[in-house]
Amino acid sequence: MLTLNQATSMTKGLIKWAVILVSFGIAVFLIFRIGGIIKNIISPTPPPPPTVAFGMIPEIKFPILAEIKSYSFTLDTLSGDFPQFPDRAKVFKTIPESADLLALQKAIERARSIDFNSPPIRIVNNEYQWSDPTSENARKLKLDIFSYKFSVTSSYMNDPNVISANNLPDPEKAKSDGRNFLSSMSVLTDDIDMDNIITTDLSISNGSLIPASSIANTQIIKVDFFQKKIDELPIYYPSYPESTMMLLIAGGQNRHQIVQANFFHQSISDESATYPIKTASEAFEDLKNGNAYIISGESKDILVRDISIGYYMSDEKQEYMMPIVVLKGNNNFVAYVSALKNEWVNTSDSQN
Repeated sequence: MLTLNQATSMTKGLIKWAVILVSFGIAVFLIFRIGGIIKNIISPTPPPPPTVAFGMIPEIKFPILAEIKSYSFTLDTLSGDFPQFPDRAKVFKTIPESADLLALQKAIERARSIDFNSPPIRIVNNEYQWSDPTSENARKLKLDIFSYKFSVTSSYMNDPNVISANNLPDPEKAKSDGRNFLSSMSVLTDDIDMDNIITTDLSISNGSLIPASSIANTQIIKVDFFQKKIDELPIYYPSYPESTMMLLIAGGQNRHQIVQANFFHQSISDESATYPIKTASEAFEDLKNGNAYIISGESKDILVRDISIGYYMSDEKQEYMMPIVVLKGNNNFVAYVSALKNEWVNTSDSQN
């Protein structure tokens, strides 16, 4: 039988070994934890490869350039080097338009909401045209009854109220009227960014629109709507910095009026796949080799000062929302380069 002294001695021994074992376990855990951190710093575990779940992707159908200019490109970023891009980006599927037996009737109701009350005339396929016989400016509406791509035109440059800027609204009122116009047409979707509506003051000169030199010379207010960022990246359109959702607002006899509109919008689905993308250096080489869509450039010698990633939204139907590399430089130079690695782009099956 254990004496009290023996029991006390044995308990102290057990506690001692328990402390040693616990300390040893903690030390082993910390060694493995620190070792893992050091390993990840020296040789990090690579992420899983891009999913490329959609297979080969049709190449982006950029607009055809009316004039091909010769440029000389020099990198002139703030750091003097290329920015670091991630090795992949998401490709999103767009939501296709759906057939609707009531599409024409719904289109007629939308046309009436913006005062086109005459019967429509079919132009081709799903596109119809309305005229406004009450308008002095020969106002017309063309509308695709399935995609709701539409345009409003008029001979507004001959309107004396437009020329004199009679009842021309201020920019905030122009934004509000633009929102109401799109809402009336039932095309003001949730993905349009209400905090990023851009207005531009314009003047009429020799039958063309030019930037207004002052508020006093403003005759037209252009209102551009833009979609919200996708995957934290901005969306770019063919006529940067303009959108494919644009209205022109001018003065009128009794109140201002929307004298022109061009609207094309595609909704983007949540279905996506990751694809490997080019480095900034590779995109710059594409630019130098002529594999880029150059939107603007006022001089021959271009200093490329900013290179970033975004998404491209065409003014025509596209099956996928694809990433692009956007290169900006001096004298308002802007160019787009397809961001996907070339081996994942099917150049023989571009989108229709």
